[in-house]
Amino acid sequence: MESDGSGQDKRIQTRLSVACAFLFAAIAPLVGYLNLYLQRRGLSDAQIGTTVAVMSLMSIVSPPIWGYISDRWHNRRIPIVIASLGSAIVFMAYFWASFPFVLIVAMLFAFFNMPLIPLLDALVLEHLGTGKERYGRIRAWGSWAFIAMMLIFGLTLKGSKTAESLIPALLTFMLLRIMLAMMAFSLPQNGGGRAMDKGDWKELRNLFADREWQVFLAIMLLSMVSTSVFYAFFPLYLNRAGVSDNWQGYFWVIAVLAEVSFMAWLSEPLTKRIGLKGVLLLGIGGRAIRFSAYSLALNFPTLIALQILHSLTFAAVHTASVTWVSTKAPPMARALTQTIYVSVLVGLGSALGAQVGGFIAEHWGLRVLFGLAGLTNGLALILGLISLKEPTPAVEESLSIHDEQMMMTCDMKGGCQK
Repeated sequence: MESDGSGQDKRIQTRLSVACAFLFAAIAPLVGYLNLYLQRRGLSDAQIGTTVAVMSLMSIVSPPIWGYISDRWHNRRIPIVIASLGSAIVFMAYFWASFPFVLIVAMLFAFFNMPLIPLLDALVLEHLGTGKERYGRIRAWGSWAFIAMMLIFGLTLKGSKTAESLIPALLTFMLLRIMLAMMAFSLPQNGGGRAMDKGDWKELRNLFADREWQVFLAIMLLSMVSTSVFYAFFPLYLNRAGVSDNWQGYFWVIAVLAEVSFMAWLSEPLTKRIGLKGVLLLGIGGRAIRFSAYSLALNFPTLIALQILHSLTFAAVHTASVTWVSTKAPPMARALTQTIYVSVLVGLGSALGAQVGGFIAEHWGLRVLFGLAGLTNGLALILGLISLKEPTPAVEESLSIHDEQMMMTCDMKGGCQK
């Protein structure tokens, strides 16, 4: 029976890994070419910035709605299917929209697209149960898929620099979202337990009233506000440093290779050795070092070497933080807790970082901006060292799928008493 359960668990984890691959492969054309396509369609930098701001604002509202539906239905699979198909359908409107209409398209697109990562994260971590340190190995499939798509685009997107030349890459987004929706039907509905009820709202309120949880959110928000500066302005930094367009793509490939290496091989042993707090603060420390370095005049080899720190600045922080949230969340409200966390960090944090970062960059330059981003993460690191404690589950972990299967078998046999 145990071997059967183990075999079934491996099959489920493989399906979850493939779903991660489809999910993050679609991010490559989105982050790499959507804004460039809109620019070539005639949108100004200010209009593109407004479009991004609208998406960030929607990402504050949308994920908690989907998280509540997922927990209330006690079903992660159907919301993933609906959100995947909805994002693919709405995305088509980008090919015809003029600027005022683009804002409506961006708002609707973000409503469907933004919740997908926290919904799948909630399902993966819920399925892993007490073995959450294995999350990195599953999530690494998404990073490998992202790298593969970027390499494919680098080899195939040549020739005229027109908006039309980018359409094939953008169409892959729609295809990959449809594939994710189809794949989602083979995923488990949830990780076990029961549906969310009124009692879980009390546990959720207690969580957000907990001082340790508030400290964790404050530290992560502080780090995210400065980290959003990196994603918004790093391409401009490389351009002004003389890095060519094709090499910018390779910069991302190197960074994500470092990211996937950490998730696949280092995340689990490091978490076991130094705990979630240690991994999280290691990543925030990496952010402080990396962003501060960009305040200096750096040569090309140094810029390449700094990309390796992406293993800490993204991979370590992401794996530790989402596992932290899953550990502290009420078992029947994990999707809602993950999506609220994402709305605060990605929505509010990114909006603040982009707005303030743009003002600083315009008046004092990118080097000053990155220097301040490094100092801000240094402050987050100090606060974390002083205030954070290793997270423990707020309530008893719900049974894993394998545990439930064993209990059902024992009940049928009338035995298996501890």
